[in-house]
Amino acid sequence: MQKYCISSESDLARSMKRQNPALFERYADRVSKVIENIEMLLEAFRSRSRPVIFTRHGSLLPDGSDLIPRRRSRESVARGASGGESGHMAVAGDEGHGIIPRLRSMPNELVLDKNTGSAFNSTGIDFHLRNLGVTTLVVTGIATDMCVMVTSLDAADRGWNVFIASDACTTVDTGSHEAALLNFRRVFGKTPLTREVVELLNGD
Repeated sequence: MQKYCISSESDLARSMKRQNPALFERYADRVSKVIENIEMLLEAFRSRSRPVIFTRHGSLLPDGSDLIPRRRSRESVARGASGGESGHMAVAGDEGHGIIPRLRSMPNELVLDKNTGSAFNSTGIDFHLRNLGVTTLVVTGIATDMCVMVTSLDAADRGWNVFIASDACTTVDTGSHEAALLNFRRVFGKTPLTREVVELLNGD
């Protein structure tokens, strides 16, 4: 839930608004509901002293040379289409790389910087989760069909029980959101609503 994919002044969101304002407005409306649901989940987890981990996606080097070739190519295309003013990804340390203030991390919560879609490919999240004794993950964020999906698939393949909170994530179009959730719950895990996750927490 970083500024680059939410704020119309940053990176991906700015590019989207410039290229297709109507698409951006529909997306922004869904994002506002996702933010509310993630706030509910944060409150539920924190009040029960359950671990919360944030990931931030972006280039770790200013020139983007640490990104995989496919991602570097996408950045080049995006910058070309905007006259060099706007790419997709934020760079670590830039304004767009930060998590939006409403969902900021607490001092006792891990924040892991990644430069790949899956958090398992470019961070130590596997190590941290095992040390924390976690057995079940609830995944939220943007985008459902990208970072949320591939992180959740990797987690499921590594043996965790994985829930994608279906109304606490979204993507650019609703069709891709629904298709990603359908594919995930068919084999890999569950896709409950936020209120259902909170109910599960209340029942343990």
